[in-house]
Amino acid sequence: MLLRLRPTASTTYKDQPIRVDGFVRTVRKQKRVAFAAIGDGSSLEPLQAVLKPEQAEGLSTGVGITIIGDWIPSPPGKQQASELQTKEVKILGQNDVTTYPLQKKYHSPEFLRTLPHLRTRLPYNSLLLRLRSLIIASLTMFFAKHDFVQTHPPIITSSDCEGAGEVFTVFSNVPQTGSPNNADGQQPQPHASGNFFRSPKYLTVSSQLHLEALAQSVGKVWTLSPTFRAEKSDTPRHLSEFYMLEAEVCFVEHVDQIMNLVEAMLRYVTAELQASRVGKELLTATERDEAGRTDSVMTPLNLSRRWEGMANGTWPRITYAAAIKRLQDAVSCNEAVFEFEPSFATGLQAEHEKFLAQNVGQGAPVFVTDYPRSQKPFYMAPSSQDGSNNNAAPTVACFDLLVPEICELVGGSMREHRLLHLLDSMRLHGLIKAGTVNEKSTDGATSSEAVADAEDLSSESSLQWYIDLRRYGSVPHGGFGLGFDRLLSYLAGVSNIRDTVTFPRCFEEWATRTPDARPPLRAHHRLALGSTRFDEHTSPPTGSSGARLRSVAPEILHMAHHERIFVNEEEEYDYESLPPNFSLAANMAAGAFAGIAEHSVMYPIDLLKTRMQVVSPTPAAVYSGIGNAISTISRVEGFRSLWRGLNSVVLGAGPAHAVYFVAYEAVKQAMGGNAGGHHPLSAAASGAAATITSDALMNPFDVVKQRMQMHGSAYSNSFQCAGSVFRTEGIRAFYVSYPTTLAMSVPFSACQFMAYESLTKVLQRQPGYDPITHCTAGALAGGFAAAVTTPLDVIKTLLQTRGASNDSEVRGARGLWHAATIIKSRNGYRGFFSGIQPRILTAAPSTAICWSAYEVAKAYFVAANDS
Repeated sequence: MLLRLRPTASTTYKDQPIRVDGFVRTVRKQKRVAFAAIGDGSSLEPLQAVLKPEQAEGLSTGVGITIIGDWIPSPPGKQQASELQTKEVKILGQNDVTTYPLQKKYHSPEFLRTLPHLRTRLPYNSLLLRLRSLIIASLTMFFAKHDFVQTHPPIITSSDCEGAGEVFTVFSNVPQTGSPNNADGQQPQPHASGNFFRSPKYLTVSSQLHLEALAQSVGKVWTLSPTFRAEKSDTPRHLSEFYMLEAEVCFVEHVDQIMNLVEAMLRYVTAELQASRVGKELLTATERDEAGRTDSVMTPLNLSRRWEGMANGTWPRITYAAAIKRLQDAVSCNEAVFEFEPSFATGLQAEHEKFLAQNVGQGAPVFVTDYPRSQKPFYMAPSSQDGSNNNAAPTVACFDLLVPEICELVGGSMREHRLLHLLDSMRLHGLIKAGTVNEKSTDGATSSEAVADAEDLSSESSLQWYIDLRRYGSVPHGGFGLGFDRLLSYLAGVSNIRDTVTFPRCFEEWATRTPDARPPLRAHHRLALGSTRFDEHTSPPTGSSGARLRSVAPEILHMAHHERIFVNEEEEYDYESLPPNFSLAANMAAGAFAGIAEHSVMYPIDLLKTRMQVVSPTPAAVYSGIGNAISTISRVEGFRSLWRGLNSVVLGAGPAHAVYFVAYEAVKQAMGGNAGGHHPLSAAASGAAATITSDALMNPFDVVKQRMQMHGSAYSNSFQCAGSVFRTEGIRAFYVSYPTTLAMSVPFSACQFMAYESLTKVLQRQPGYDPITHCTAGALAGGFAAAVTTPLDVIKTLLQTRGASNDSEVRGARGLWHAATIIKSRNGYRGFFSGIQPRILTAAPSTAICWSAYEVAKAYFVAANDS
C-alpha cells in the first residue's frame, strides 16, 4: 500500500490481513517487543509496525522487507489508537549495516552529495523527488489547458543559440576502420575533419531555435529537456547539466504577452503545490529543518510567504534602465554596498539581482525588461519595431524574471521574425560575414527572389536552416526559458540547486563519489559516444527503485494517518531519550524520585559546605576541614543536627526536580538532542533551560534550608523558619539570591548535562539501563561542574544567609557584585573557593545518585511500557 493514501478514520479492518512492503528506516528492540519504522519514499512519515523480538532478528536500517499483520486497537495509554501487529516478516534484501553510510544520525547536505545513489532513500530527499514529479505534472496540465503541444527537440545540435561559446563538444572514439557498410555496400570514408558527424556538433545549450521551427507549424509548443552549459561557475545556482523548460508562441505582438504567460504558469504551479500533500510535507520538513540548513532563515512561515508571493502577490515590472537607477540610488544613500558598481554598460550581477528581487519585488518575483542589445543574443527583437529602426534600437524586447535568493529564474523575449533585421543582427554578433542583401521590400521583408549572395549563407553555415524560417514565411513570435531545477530549489526552500538534482553534474566535479571519499573525478568537455569514456562511477546504479507499499485493504492508511500511527524518524527511541508513550506523569515521578534521593542522601555534606562558605562565622563554626567539621558538629550539636532543615529540601526537591527533568527532556527533544549522534550543545542548552524553570520553584526552599544549616540557627524547624523570614524580611528574601542562583546553577547545569551526555556516549557499551555507566558519568559530570562554578556558589551562599548573619556589612549585601566585593575584601581570591572540597564531595555523589535514581525510574517505566 502507498503510505501517502488517506482512508477515512471510521473504516474498520477486522480480520483483514495487511501487507506492507518497504525498507526499514529504524528499528528498536526491547525485552518483550520491537518496533520497526517502515518507509517506501511515498511519505515523509514512516509506518510503525509492532513485532515480537524474534521477528525483529536480522532487521536493521536499510533492510528491504515485507510485513503481514493485523490492524488492531492499541492498548490504553498509547499515543496511537491502532497499530499494525505483525504476524509474518520476510526479509527481501539484506543491508550491510557495518558499512552502510546512512546511519540513524544527522547527515550534512555536503556529505549526502557524495552519495547521490543513496541519499534519495532519506525521507526528505525522496520528498524532493516527489516534488519534481508534482511540478512536472502541474506544468503538463497547464500547457495542455492552454493548447500547447509538447515536443522533444534534439540534444545534439550544430549551434550555440546563446552565443556565449560555453558548449560541450560531442566527440566519438569509434575507430575509422571497420566501419559498417553504407547502402551501396561500400565502407563510408571518414570526414577529413575527423568528426563523427562530418562537422562539429554540441550538446544543446537551449532548444529555442528548434522550438521556433516547430511553433510555426502548430502555433504553441513547449518542452522540458536536458540542457548543458560548460560554464566554469562553481556556485549553489549553477550546474553543467540541468533541465530547461522552454516555450514558443506564434502570433504575439508584444513581450508583455510572454510575461503574462510566464506569470500565469508559475501562479498555477504554485497554487497546485500549496494544495498538495507534497506541499504540506515540505512545510513539515522545513519546520524540522530536515534539509540540514546551516541557518534558520527558511522557516515554514517564510516558505509559505514565498509560495503566497508566487501564487497571489503582485509581480512588479521594471525596465533595465530603471533597475540600474534604483541600484545606483541605493549606493548613493548607503542603502546597499555592492562589490560591483552598477552601470548600464556592465550589466546586472548576482548581487544586483538579489537586491532588486528583495527590494523591488518585496519578496515576490520581479520582471526586469528591455536590456541593452549588446548584452543579449542575436535572435531578440528590438524594443521598438517600426520598420525603419532596424538594429539601431539600444534595447531589445526581452525580460528576466528575478526571485529572491535564486536571482534569474526565467528569461524570455520577442524573437526577430524579419529576415533582413535578423541578418543584420547576426552580422553584428559575428555569426555571418558582412555583405549585401538585394531586393528589400518596403515593409522590411524580402521578395521571393531575394538572395544573400554576399553573406556566405551556403550549406557551410550551421544556421542556414534557422534563416530559412524567416525566408519562407514568418510571423511575430516570442518565447521563454525557465531553469526547472532552480524553480524546484526555490519552491522547496533549498539553498543549493545540487540538492534538488538526483545526480548533479558540476564544474570540476562528478556527481557520484564512492563512500571511501576517493578524490572526485574530473569532468571532460569532450564526451564520448559509443564508448566507455564515461567513468563507471558517473552512471546511476541499476536495479529496483524500491517497492511501493501495497495492501490487501488500501484504505488502511487513511485510518493510519488520522490515528497517528506515523512516527517521525527523529522521534525514534534511543534509550538516552524518553521511551515511547512515556507520559508526563511518569517523567515527573522519575524526576521527583531522583531529586528527593539526591538531596536526602547528601544533605549532611551540603550542610558542611554551607557552614564553611559563611562569611564571618561565629568562632564555634570555624572548621579546619571536613573531618573536623563532622566531629565538631556531632559532638557539640548532636549527630542529628547534620540533617537540620532536611524536610524543607524534601518538600521542594520533589516538585522542583519533577519540573527540572520534564523541562530538560522537552527542550532536548525540541532541539533535536534525541536524534542520532552526539549533541553536546543541545544537552547544555536543555540543562540550562531546566535549571531556570526548576530554580524558580526551589529557591525559597533553598533559603530555608541554608538558614537551618547555619551554626547557632535560631529556628526550631523549617516551617517556623519560613514563617519568620516571611514576616521579618518579606517575600523578597526568598528570591534575593535567585539571579545569583541562576548565575551559578545555569553554568553548573550546562556543564553537568553536557559532560553527562558526553561521558554516557563514551562509556556506555550498549543501549539500555546501565547503572555503572550512569553512576560513573553522573559523578564525574557533577564534580567537574561543581569545581567550575564554586565561586558563584560562594556568592549565592552569602546572599542567602545574610539575614541571619551578625556581620552588618554582610547583612547589607545588595546583590551579586556587592557580595563578590565583600568576599574579595575579606578573604581575597581564595575566598571564592571556600568549601570547594565539600562542594565537589557533595556534587559528585549527588549527581551520581540523582542520575542513577532517574535512570532507575526511567528503566522501570520502560519495562512497564514493554509489558
